[in-house]
Amino acid sequence: MALAAAAPAPAAPASGYVLSPPAQSPLKIESPNGSSVRLGLLLQPQFQSVSSATLNGYSNDLYIRRTRILLGGTLLGVFEYFVDTDFPNLFLTEPPMMGMPDPGTKATPGMNIQDAIGTWKAYGDMIKVDVGYMLPPLAHNAVQGATTLYSWDYFTYTFQSGVAAPFNASASPVGRDAGLQLRGLVVDGHLEYRAGLFQGRREAATATDVVARNFFRFTGRLQVNLLDPEPGFFYAGTYLGAKRILSVGGSVDLQDSWRYFAVDGFLDFPLGPNVITAQINYAYWNANGGIVTFPNRESALMGEAGFLIGAAALSPIIRVEHLWVTNENDTTRLGGGLAWWPFGHNSNLKAFYTNAKTENAARSVNQFNVQWQLYFY
Repeated sequence: MALAAAAPAPAAPASGYVLSPPAQSPLKIESPNGSSVRLGLLLQPQFQSVSSATLNGYSNDLYIRRTRILLGGTLLGVFEYFVDTDFPNLFLTEPPMMGMPDPGTKATPGMNIQDAIGTWKAYGDMIKVDVGYMLPPLAHNAVQGATTLYSWDYFTYTFQSGVAAPFNASASPVGRDAGLQLRGLVVDGHLEYRAGLFQGRREAATATDVVARNFFRFTGRLQVNLLDPEPGFFYAGTYLGAKRILSVGGSVDLQDSWRYFAVDGFLDFPLGPNVITAQINYAYWNANGGIVTFPNRESALMGEAGFLIGAAALSPIIRVEHLWVTNENDTTRLGGGLAWWPFGHNSNLKAFYTNAKTENAARSVNQFNVQWQLYFY
């Protein structure tokens, strides 16, 4: 059994942009029979300053956006596993509840299981079976890993339909669900499919019938890869020049009368020592009065675009989001900032400003975020 503290330097990226030093690998233990264990870490300390649509002043916080321990590896060469923990928003001041003034209470430690996935590589990259607690295959941004995001966080409305209430979770699973999924790459990697059955909302018991008697939640996704494929479970928000990506995708999420549909496009393309990155996601969801409870029909258009200046390892990024809500006021979010990638995804610094305006609100909300990332896996 061999112990490897660092992997050899990775292959040359698709662009002329080269990280200095190269991306670092995790602590990894490998055995001759194809089994391995690898250990990783994600820390995202963050400063946030945000105003209110109704109150005066700015709320200022120093907190840890994500605190994760990552564990994964292979078993006998045909099985993969991945488990990570998280306590999100550690020591962030909790928002006021039910219109009452907030006493300044900070979120205190309580570690959660963020993902727990076992994968059987039944036929290489063509047929894989995932079982466990995972991100269902919704729009592209919803399947991206938090460790490789382009902006400082996911789109605001990416997991709008996956909060606690619609699927009756005791706390928000941040888009995740328990179930099994079939996925793979076919047509020489140019077509990716994902399809799964998940817990979703379990129907309540009645005076005569047991709880959880309804059928499961079905989620599916097709993605056309016009250039390089994205073979991992998690997509990246940017590959920083290591791949040439141009894809279009579509997703569905169905249970009872619940309907979610999404389409998306993603570009991450090296131009000499530089990289242009852009993505757009459109999602629509509607409970239609079924057992999956959601008060209104909603849809969202979300996009971001930026350009990595290779010589400076710096990306100026712009971001636009709009949420349409039936029988309520729409919200538009406009923002932008800078991402500095001196060590790629292993260590970077992001500073962003966002303005959020809800129709008929007395004033808009301004938000400033500065985030440092420390990551290896």
